Amino acid sequence: MKTIGYISNINLYKDKKAWSGSIYKIREGIENAGYKIEWIPYRTDTFKHKFLKILLNVIFGRHTLIDHNKYYYKLCAKTIDLNLIQKCDYIFFPGAAQIAIYIKINKPIIYYADGTFNIMKDYYWYNLSKWIIKQGNRTELLAIQKSYINIRASKWAADSVLNDYNGDPKRTYVIELGANIEDKDIFHTETYKSGTLNILFSGVEWKRKGAEIAIDTAYKLNKRGIKCKLFLVGLRNIPNKYINLPFIENFGFLDKNYPEQYQKYIEIVKKSHILLLPTHAECAGIVFCESSAYGLPIFTYNTGGIGNYVIDGVNGYKLPLTAKSDDFADKIEQCLNNKEFETLSYGGIKLFKEKLNWTSFSKSFKKVMKDNNL
Repeated sequence: MKTIGYISNINLYKDKKAWSGSIYKIREGIENAGYKIEWIPYRTDTFKHKFLKILLNVIFGRHTLIDHNKYYYKLCAKTIDLNLIQKCDYIFFPGAAQIAIYIKINKPIIYYADGTFNIMKDYYWYNLSKWIIKQGNRTELLAIQKSYINIRASKWAADSVLNDYNGDPKRTYVIELGANIEDKDIFHTETYKSGTLNILFSGVEWKRKGAEIAIDTAYKLNKRGIKCKLFLVGLRNIPNKYINLPFIENFGFLDKNYPEQYQKYIEIVKKSHILLLPTHAECAGIVFCESSAYGLPIFTYNTGGIGNYVIDGVNGYKLPLTAKSDDFADKIEQCLNNKEFETLSYGGIKLFKEKLNWTSFSKSFKKVMKDNNL
């Protein structure tokens, strides 16, 4: 059995929250593909890391991007036990493959990520200095070129590898992420037909995930006579003006590392009929995999890597970024009147079974390795 060195500062065996749980599930997926995992940890909390953060904040302002420059990656590289690398046949990076630039690695590198620096600039990260942009693009380029295989979570990200960084098209692949829930907990929800329409919103960031648009959409559906309840999941705080609205049920942030909070999340999803996530920026979106697993029709924006996870007319609809709450309300009402929820529900379940699950990830990963004689 070949050994893959999995380089991460996250505990691969315990942390089910990092990267929306994907660090943990990717490790499982690789193991299920028939490989032994050797966890190779690195640190980002050394004194020098902290000093670098202070220095960059002083130079470029508070909350600047501190982890996409050569100095940061060099510090990370120095915390890696090189003896662990020698024990492995291949090296796997879930992001942060830029660290490999500063380590002597004579093993094939597999670089998996859900984006690239160039497409994240002015998408997730704003007001970056010229120096940080130059550093980010340079280290991304070197990481992609040093990697034997580049895998991305969407066509959007893979296209950037090819077009922005001259990646090798023969060794650049797309493998979607899966649902970060246990198979035993997957339950196909009953398609909405009448009564209260339970709408799920799941996201941590209020503005980026479009929480205000989701609330306004639910409000307008109720005004139109479509009785609905909006389940807010993931938000640590919501503005006071929304706290006592009768059509909102706020469950706050739920951490899947804790069994009781994980079970609470499962219970909420099971009660839901549709997912409404008007996210303005998204690389992939684990919640789309999870919603499809349960058969929840999805309503979101057409942005980033969502196209690999939400297919119009199959498991939901992607509206243009110019769409407002009225447009989301219109689309939901239209699907309701056309009795389309059942079609979208079956479509989501089918899409989940075909590719938005970790068994499919394992099979695709294994095929990529085989195709490259690894």
